[in-house]
Amino acid sequence: PKAGKVYRWHTDMPGAPVNNIISGISLNERVRFINALFGEDPILFQANISRLNAMGSLSEAEEYLTSTFPDWKLDSELVYLFMMAVRRKLR
Repeated sequence: PKAGKVYRWHTDMPGAPVNNIISGISLNERVRFINALFGEDPILFQANISRLNAMGSLSEAEEYLTSTFPDWKLDSELVYLFMMAVRRKLR
């Protein structure tokens, strides 16, 4: 992650806690994430949700995602929605 860069998804309130990130993602959002963030690959999406669910902190998740998906625009609306779902699990 870029040192010192704070994104809206760092500070906005994420909503009620969830035990599994997937339960914080609507079906419509899931389709958008798979198509735009995971190269239209639902298996890649699911594998990364599982991996994120196993992590212990938001910073660990952010580090993983920025190294695994360097093309993601971290200030985009879609990444914001995805990260807010992640934050419901990892606070």
